Formats: sequence, C-alpha cells, structure tokens
Amino acid sequence: MPGSVVLDTVLGLIFVFLTASLISSAAIEWLGNRLNKRGEYLLRGLRELLDIPPATPDDPLSQGTVEPAGAGGLMPRKGRRSAIQDLAVEGVELTKRLSGKVERMSPLADLVLAHPVIASLHRPAHPGRPASVRGRRAAGMHLASYVSAQAFAESLLDLLGRTTTPGQLRKRIENLPDGLPARDALLSLIRGAGEDVDRFRYAVERWYDEQMGRVSGWYKRWTQRNLLIVGAVLAVVMNINTLAVAQSLYQDEPVRHAVVAQAVSTQGCPAEAGPAREACLAEQQDVLRDLRLPVGWNLDAAQADCRAHHGETCSWQAANWAAFWWASLRQAGVDGVLLTILGWLLTAVAVSFGAPFWFDALSKLGSLRTAGRRPGENGPPASASALPPETFRSLAVAAPRGNGAAKPGKLPSDVGEAGP
Repeated sequence: MPGSVVLDTVLGLIFVFLTASLISSAAIEWLGNRLNKRGEYLLRGLRELLDIPPATPDDPLSQGTVEPAGAGGLMPRKGRRSAIQDLAVEGVELTKRLSGKVERMSPLADLVLAHPVIASLHRPAHPGRPASVRGRRAAGMHLASYVSAQAFAESLLDLLGRTTTPGQLRKRIENLPDGLPARDALLSLIRGAGEDVDRFRYAVERWYDEQMGRVSGWYKRWTQRNLLIVGAVLAVVMNINTLAVAQSLYQDEPVRHAVVAQAVSTQGCPAEAGPAREACLAEQQDVLRDLRLPVGWNLDAAQADCRAHHGETCSWQAANWAAFWWASLRQAGVDGVLLTILGWLLTAVAVSFGAPFWFDALSKLGSLRTAGRRPGENGPPASASALPPETFRSLAVAAPRGNGAAKPGKLPSDVGEAGP
C-alpha cells in the first residue's frame, strides 16, 4: 500500500538520522570534554549571578575562562590548581573580613567554586599524569561540570560566615562591596524570607536553580550549533545524502524492508542504561554500513569506473583523478550537484536535532507501524529519557526544578554528574 511504503520510507530515514546523530554526538562529547565547556558555562553562569551587574553582557567577567593571560580568578586555564588554592585561602580571610566593610575582593563566583565543599569536584585536565610529564598542561584543572543547589548554598553561606541570628547574617551581607549584584540580591532574598535563616537558604537554592536553567540553554545552543557543523562534515565525508537515501528506500523494496526491520529492532534494545544497551545501539551503526543504501563513496567502484574510462592512469593519487571527477560532475549536471548539496544539508539539519529526538520518533512511529506494543511490554515505548547518559550525554539538557527534565542546577546531562 502507498501509505505503508511512505511510512516505511520515513522509518528508514529516521534510522539513518539516528545513526548519524549517534556518531556526531560522540564527536561533540569529545570536543566538550576537551574544552571543558560545561565547567566554563557553569563559571560564567555563577559570575552573572553573583558578580556581573545586569544588562552588561560585555563585561570581561562574562567571558568565562576565555581571557588573556594574567587575568584574575579562575579565568586562566594554566595554573588553575594554584588559583583554586589561593582563592580557598582568600575565602577563609573573607569570612573574617566581613565583620567589617569589605571594599575589594575576588569574584564571588570564583570564591564559591574554590570553597572546599566544591573544590573537590574539579578534576585534573589529564588525570593520572604527573605534572612533570607534560609540564603546565598536565597541571591544569577542569572545573566541575555540576554543582548542586545544596552545595552552592552551603558554600555561599559558609563564606558569609556561620551565624545564629538573621540580624548577624544581614549585617555580614551588607558588608559586601557596594555595587556587587550578589549583595543586593541576597538582601532582597533575606527580606523575602522573613529573616528566617532556613527559608533564606531555600530561597538561595531556588535562585541558583533558576540561573542554571539559563546556563542549560547556553550549552544546548552550543551543542546544536556544533552538531550542525559536525553533521555537515559527516554528511560529506560519508556521503549521507538524504534525498538519495529516501529515493532508494522508496523505490527499492528489498532495501526498504531490510532497513525497516533493522529500525524496528532498535526498539528491542534493553531499556536499562548499561553496557548491554550501549552495545546494542552501537551495533546499529555497523548494520547501517552493511545495508545496501547509497551511503558512502564506494571508492573501489569509483576506481574501477575511472579505469574503465581512463585506463590504468587512475591510481590513488589525487592528480590522476582530476579528469574523472570533472567528467563525473559534467555527467551529473548542475541540477545533480545542487541536489547532492541539498541532500547533505538536509542530513546536517536532521543531525542537529540530536539523537534523543530521533530515537523518540523511531519509537513512536515503530509502535504505530506495528499497531501497538510488543507482547509482554507493559510500560510506555522506549524514549530518549530511557537512553543511557553515556550515549547521548552531550545532547541532553537539564532544566530548572519543577519541569521534570533533570536535577536542578544541572547543565546538560553529563554535566549533571556529581563532579566533572
């Protein structure tokens, strides 16, 4: 039936997009870990919360750790281990100084991240390597990817000094430097809490959660931008042309049935996170290469075709292929070249949606195609929420408390580990 053919074609395309998204996700995760993007976004978010006046996006503090050498606080990538130690000492001194008016201090966000409660969550840039092996790079530190609201409130209140009465706490907050955004915000929160220390702590946690919701959005946009770039590169390198794949699936019934069978079997992966599910999903990538889809460049066939037209001059040297490629482009014509580029762009856009999106779509359409759940399945179809964080960790994005997406104060899912 035409409707069934269209549905099976869509299922096959979704399976291809899911596989491409998995590969791109792994690349983005590697890049994010190398650049410590989650830690930098966390630092930037805390600085905007505590140190940067509103409506000043060009303030140097808002640039996270991307600053010229010699900048203060945790900005420099090199020597961050010693910076954390120095800031921890300054934090102890700040607690004593707040008995009187404080005029100058390091960024409060940096002091919070250097507090002993949070400092243990940072990790070396090269774990297990002594500093002497790679010099200063080995001695670098990656900032914590996730700080809970409770840890933030505990560190901040400890910096302000342990007090027994709300009046003393208010006085110490007033002794913070004038013009510091955290000073006015904390005074407002303690007034709203009715001068109750426990209610004030809870208000600080909610304040932090709301800011981390914004930080999650920053990371999500960074991820989507880079997924689009990686998806475009992958589409060209592996020749994943959405238009060509769709045409092949629609016209070639054996290929379509094989791809759809494999796509539906993807839903049979274990629902629990763990090695078994990772291996099951990774197996889909190997299967995609074995299916007779127009994916890849098939260089062996291209070489045989080149030799058939130009004799043995076609070796693996690029210069010998110039005439063959030019002849191939002329044969394809302008329309064919433009359609190929359009197919690559469609693949890149599809990859930017992320693997969780396509896995969820595959689950729902697979259930529609099979007219219900598989025997013995009582729960809802597998969705992106059931995927292991190790598989899609660079794509999942947390949200503030109350929307059920993730823990509060958490950057995208792998950022949500209790530590780096």
